[in-house]
Formats: sequence, structure tokens, C-alpha cells
Amino acid sequence: MSSLAGCEALLEPKTTLSLAISHHGTRNEKGVLPNFGEAEAARVFVNDKGWQVNLAEGVIVMTAAQVESCAGESFDFELPYGPFPEYQLAQDQDLVDFASVDLPEGTYCKLRVEYGRYQSSLAEQAFDTPYQVHGHASVEGLTVYLAGTAVDPSGAQEGANWKFQTNQTSIVELDLSTAEDGRPLTITGKEPGGKALTVAKTYDAFFRGVDFANFDAEAINDRLLEVLSAETYVRVGAQIF
Repeated sequence: MSSLAGCEALLEPKTTLSLAISHHGTRNEKGVLPNFGEAEAARVFVNDKGWQVNLAEGVIVMTAAQVESCAGESFDFELPYGPFPEYQLAQDQDLVDFASVDLPEGTYCKLRVEYGRYQSSLAEQAFDTPYQVHGHASVEGLTVYLAGTAVDPSGAQEGANWKFQTNQTSIVELDLSTAEDGRPLTITGKEPGGKALTVAKTYDAFFRGVDFANFDAEAINDRLLEVLSAETYVRVGAQIF
């Protein structure tokens, strides 16, 4: 019986679901993505308090992902390159393949992603070459690290240097129940090229409501993951537009 069950498992069609990660600025009122800076350059934008923000360093670390079927069965993604310290100064809208999982036929209603601390010791255990940590700041033990300057374009107020960071962990649950034309993500086992999901986030959202003339860095640190969770979304396919 066990041999027969093993053969049936081998014959069960599966499809590889890949997961890509991306980032960008907040869409304008027409839904168009902005250009706040080129690859490897600071991101420069004006927040809702009128401050010109210069994001000179930015890393957000993703450490795990899981997909759940509509029947409640969970499947963990494999991370061949280990945790991903996503450099926010890399080209906006570029996609980085983060993980994959082989899924049986069925419908899938939830995706969970984990933002967690970067640990080089875990990265070194990756099956393949770990992702490179970009930027000049040490992010060891951190989940989010952002640093830069802010200036008042009118010159009426003195500029500010700032650094925001957190070492806390957050699991973000994303809805896939209406991901494909109002229906759940569906795996038939007949997708020879596999299927893909893209998870993206908006980096300028961290600065909404921040008045750099009088700001509480610790309070901002405390809500970094709350903002990150609210600004993380998923799309079917390997694309951001």
C-alpha cells in the first residue's frame, strides 16, 4: 500500500509557483508609478508635509513566504538564496526572484510573507549563493533600515538628518481569493511554464505625515512594520506596471 501511495504521489501533477519581489514609489492620482530616482541613486520625493526627502540608504529584509490553499493546507516556499535584503535604491519596478514552491492542483486563497531580521549566518546556509547586501550601512540584525536627509524647499526651516530602523518581525497575510479575475489563484497541474506572483511595496509611504521640523524617531521606528504591512501587495504574474 505504501509503495502504491508513493507512486500516486509521483504521478500527481504539480506546478511551480515562483515569487518575485519589487518596490516603487506611490502611484499618482491617475495610477501612474513615479520616477523618484535611477538605479543606485538616492530616492528624492516630497512628502505630504512639504519636505523634500532624500532616501540615501534603504534595506527591507524578507525572510520567508508561504501559500495557503482555499481548503486550509499550507505550503512553504523554498528560498535557495536565503533571506532577501531588498535594496530600496535598486531600480524601481525591477523584479528579483525570491522563492518558489511546487503546488498540487487546487485553488489558493492566501499568501504570507515574513519580514524579519537579516542574519548573515543564515544567509551563509543558503543552498545557492546568498543575496548580496547593498549599501554602506550595516543591516545585521535589522529588518528595516532607512536613512537620509530632509530639506524644506522654501528654506523656511532647517533641514534634518534622519535614520529609522527596526529589528522586529512581521508576517503579512495577502489575499489571493480574488487574484485571478475575481477568483482564487488556481493551479491545474497543466502550466508547463509554471505560474508567478509578485509582491511589491511603496518605500515613500514611511514618510507620510512626518514633519521633519519636529519628529519623534522612536515613534516612527515603532510603526515601520505597520506601514510596511499596509503597503505590501501581491499581483499575479511577474510584472509591476
